[in-house]
Amino acid sequence: MKKRLFVGTLVSIPEFREVKRYVTSLKIEGKWVEEENLHFTYRFLGDVEEEKIPQIVGFLRQKLKGAPVPKITYRGLGVFPNMERPRVLWIGVESKEVKEVKARVDSALMPFGFPLEEGFTPHVTLLRIKKMRHRGKFGSYLFKMKEFVFAERVEPKVALIESRLTEKGPIYSVLEEFCLG
Repeated sequence: MKKRLFVGTLVSIPEFREVKRYVTSLKIEGKWVEEENLHFTYRFLGDVEEEKIPQIVGFLRQKLKGAPVPKITYRGLGVFPNMERPRVLWIGVESKEVKEVKARVDSALMPFGFPLEEGFTPHVTLLRIKKMRHRGKFGSYLFKMKEFVFAERVEPKVALIESRLTEKGPIYSVLEEFCLG
């Protein structure tokens, strides 16, 4: 049997409800990430055979031991891929240590057939956009929020997380947690 997995850090964003309320008032529709599921991803693994999970945990534990603890600034709102076709609303994750942790995660996963990833852009997804009205007002809001600091904190844990997809949205279960430092 397989489990849908990713390596990431679950986070808390104090102003999440305020952003959600304002963006919803602009008649932007889509699927909001549940507040308890807010996270940034170091690596999405997809469907992994259950029998490989203990080995993956062992390699992650070994590679993450002594990794620097990220000091993170959660700054600014943005969209992927761009303002012409916004599909994802996100908060930026700024930290030089996150890149080091990402390199260690990738190194731990290479023996399992996961190649190095190019173009890592750490972020916290807030909304998967389906339909948009008031593009101009939305663009102005994003510009206003470009440098807004949502939080600054140390994130000392990385987790291997299972994501079970349901009709109501994903259900996350932390399979293993790794303390950095």
